[in-house]
Amino acid sequence: MKSKRGKNPVVIGCLAVSLLSCLFVPFLRPLTSRAQSGRKPQQQPGQQPATEKPIARIETKEVIVPLSAYDAEGKLVSDLEPKDVLVLEDGEPRPVSYIRHEPANIVLMLDLNNELGTFKNGTHIRSRSEAEKEAASADKQKPMWHQQGEYQIVARPATREFADNLVKKLSPADSLAIIQYADKVQLVQDWTSDGAEALRALQAKYRIGLKGRYYDALKLAAEKLEERKTGRRIVILISDGLDSASKTNRQQAINALARAQATLYIVGWAEVLREEISIALQRVKANAPAGIDLLGNARKRIEELQRYQRLLEGAAIQLRDLAETTGGEWLEPPNYDELVNSPRRIAAEIGAQYSLAFITETRPSLDNTRAIEVLAARKGLTVRSRRSYWVGE
Repeated sequence: MKSKRGKNPVVIGCLAVSLLSCLFVPFLRPLTSRAQSGRKPQQQPGQQPATEKPIARIETKEVIVPLSAYDAEGKLVSDLEPKDVLVLEDGEPRPVSYIRHEPANIVLMLDLNNELGTFKNGTHIRSRSEAEKEAASADKQKPMWHQQGEYQIVARPATREFADNLVKKLSPADSLAIIQYADKVQLVQDWTSDGAEALRALQAKYRIGLKGRYYDALKLAAEKLEERKTGRRIVILISDGLDSASKTNRQQAINALARAQATLYIVGWAEVLREEISIALQRVKANAPAGIDLLGNARKRIEELQRYQRLLEGAAIQLRDLAETTGGEWLEPPNYDELVNSPRRIAAEIGAQYSLAFITETRPSLDNTRAIEVLAARKGLTVRSRRSYWVGE
């Protein structure tokens, strides 16, 4: 009996230990679980913490466009400020960073093709006054170089006189290059700020031709402007807008001008030539014998002139749209005198033109251009700028 009682304390002790284990294990497991859940997961290199929101990055750039401003009386405004305008890009407002005057890079582009005659040289005698006709008739006994003849003998053809007048009106702060086109496209004068140098180049290299490589010349003008990294980019063009020999097509030329962000001031021949061609048509018909239909060369000449008149009308519409789209100006002088004196107005417009800069977002797009609209925010103010700008390929 004693031996049995001696074993009981051991059994009781084991039971006590087992009981304590059962009681403490449920409490120990939650403690372990809590310790594991509080441990931060290891962050991989370059990975944002799970608790932080991703950062959105918006890239912006500055876009510069030309701007002309006029008051209620149509006079050029010289005190324009950023608060005076509102810029919309694809219908959304954009902040204006500055408005200021900058030197201009100007390509003067001369149309020297005479495919259908010398209509661009000067006024035909039959469009002059009666007094001028009588004076011309009295000259017939004089040497030929002193006679008025069918066309007035002038020291310079109209396009040359236009070019000379323009060069003399430009600011010395501006840079000028001159391109002429007819049977070929020629760089008459590379970039210069020396007006006298440009006039000498015109005198030495001015050449009239038959065909018209209009689109090739536009493309070269755009390429010349892209050489200039600062300042405004301007093309001054005197042209009938017709092409008969270019390797470049119209869309390629327009795209080149868009990439160069060029502003075009265009003087069109349509109004002047319309009158001259009408006189030529009347003359051909008047020389036909009475009662006999026009035949041969006479009929062919009439068809050529009538076709040229129709083409001029369509080309004038395209020239006007090109000038307005790029923020420039379209002029269609009614006569030779106003045509050769139009550089005064063009030079004044260019001298008063501003550079406007606004901030835009850079974002992926399938379009190469973005539409913009510049609106006046000042009473009595009218503004003119380009309708779009080039984003890129």
